[in-house]
Amino acid sequence: MSEFDWEWQKLRAECELKDLEGDAFETRFQEIAKSAWKEDFTPTIPMGSRGDLKCDGFRRSTGTVYQCYGPRYGQVAVAEALRKIDEDFKGASGHWGDTLREWKFVVNLFRDRVPSEIVRSIANLSEVLKVAAGAFNRSDIIDLIRSLPAPERAALYGRAPRTVDMAKITYANLGRALATLKKAISIDRMEPIPISASLAKKVRFNLLPDSTRHFLSIGQAGVPKVRNYLAEQADPEESERMAEGFRSRYGECVAEALEPEKIFAEMLSFAGGNSGESDRDAAALAIVTHFFVTCQIFEIPPEGAQE
Repeated sequence: MSEFDWEWQKLRAECELKDLEGDAFETRFQEIAKSAWKEDFTPTIPMGSRGDLKCDGFRRSTGTVYQCYGPRYGQVAVAEALRKIDEDFKGASGHWGDTLREWKFVVNLFRDRVPSEIVRSIANLSEVLKVAAGAFNRSDIIDLIRSLPAPERAALYGRAPRTVDMAKITYANLGRALATLKKAISIDRMEPIPISASLAKKVRFNLLPDSTRHFLSIGQAGVPKVRNYLAEQADPEESERMAEGFRSRYGECVAEALEPEKIFAEMLSFAGGNSGESDRDAAALAIVTHFFVTCQIFEIPPEGAQE
């Protein structure tokens, strides 16, 4: 299960990093780097008027100063990032002198891509200051997480649900997971539920990877409990409101042009997953699988699509 554990942890990490801003991103990077590099890495904090010497973390073996930048309030501001690069790289050079052998700008932008202006600014300053430098992007952080020993990865991002977890799903867990949806649902229109396609055919048609196929196959075991839970709610319209909430969130993900695997991760997070608690994550997986097999989310294969 180790590879599926990693696929699950990667989904959680990508969802988490996407939403982290400012200081929260800096703190999470420090935790991940500390887990990966142990005593070789020292997270730093500002000390009053002395500041942080333009360093959010220092790796002794490589002489690397890490400086983090995460957008605030969901806004990506390249101009702000460029000002920070100029101020912090020059500042680190002045504060750390010959101890600084490498400078890394840890950016929480655009997954594995960095704006060209940022790349150019770092390269120009690297030449001027005679210090190796580069961006450390979200994909680099994901790679760093993957390098962690399995127990430490599990401590940060939990483990993949097992079939046995589906047997342990309780109405309390489902209720907790679905409670997060209620806050996001404000519409109550009713729409007919399309006829379900086969799970495998729908997975293939939506270009979902084998890891997602695996998680959905696990989640199927919990679908009857989700169906029964929804059927027993006092409000007969609650099931449809939940379905509409999922449809709406799925539509937003499609509009953002997210890849199918990322959309699946967003659906898990929307269902109250991404918690690191195995029972709650199992409930979220069962809920997403329910709405997947009832064709509320993801595209329905047309007639004649390849089996």
